[in-house]
Amino acid sequence: MSVFTVRFWGTRGSIPAPGFKTSRYGGNTSCVELARNGRTFILDAGTGIRELGERLRKDTQGKPIDADLFITHTHWDHIQGFPFFVPAYVKGNTFRIHGSHGVGRSFEKIFRGLMDPSYFPVDLGDMAASLEFHELRGEALQRDGVEIKTTFTNHPGVDLAYRFSADGKSVTYLTDHETYQTMNTVTEFARKQDRIVEDFCRGSDVLIVDAQYTDDEYRIKRTWGHSRYRDSIRLGIDAEAKHVVLYHHDPSHSDEQMDVIAKDAREIIKASGKAMRVSVAQEGFQIEV
Repeated sequence: MSVFTVRFWGTRGSIPAPGFKTSRYGGNTSCVELARNGRTFILDAGTGIRELGERLRKDTQGKPIDADLFITHTHWDHIQGFPFFVPAYVKGNTFRIHGSHGVGRSFEKIFRGLMDPSYFPVDLGDMAASLEFHELRGEALQRDGVEIKTTFTNHPGVDLAYRFSADGKSVTYLTDHETYQTMNTVTEFARKQDRIVEDFCRGSDVLIVDAQYTDDEYRIKRTWGHSRYRDSIRLGIDAEAKHVVLYHHDPSHSDEQMDVIAKDAREIIKASGKAMRVSVAQEGFQIEV
């Protein structure tokens, strides 16, 4: 019997990329569902959260929904779907929304700004569900037998990675991260920072990881806060993860380009001699852990 069920509702980074060229891997931005014993954990609120909301309404058949939403950071592609998350408009539902303090403003204030009248016709305060904001400051959380830990990633602004653990199994969600030694000159500081992230991911049964760029793209977009996919694979190997899922795909990458990345990823693993499994996230993809 599995401990966690992982479902991908949005796999794209930066901006939605709908269309026939992205139909297989998906065009919605970041959203992953983690389910355990009837408890729902939602990781990010990109445009993929809209369809997740529809599924939750169908499954619960009018019964109250009680769930936790974990936001890595408040860049558009990680929050832009929330105004279209229909369960948040239903009285009796409860959502605890977790995130880190922003640069100069609280997490709640930044999140509420998403539905400022300048951007959206409905105020967040008009949502009928109970919305509880929790600002994380490094402490571990416990939710129905699941331990949730956080660490900071290397991304402009403030960004969190999350690790969910229960019954000896773990799922780590590390999106919007650029390895320090790739971005900077290799120094002792860069090694130390990369080791902190590596240790956070160590032994993960599933490691969902930012893998937005190819080598050619990274030459132009270095310091933008995202990783080359081969750096993400290397992180998985070094952290002894069992299954790495490449995620946060570049909006310019077609399904055919993603197929090439998937094939190359498998070749990299094969050449390493490791038994680690590697997948490329697709909307609708489900993993039992």
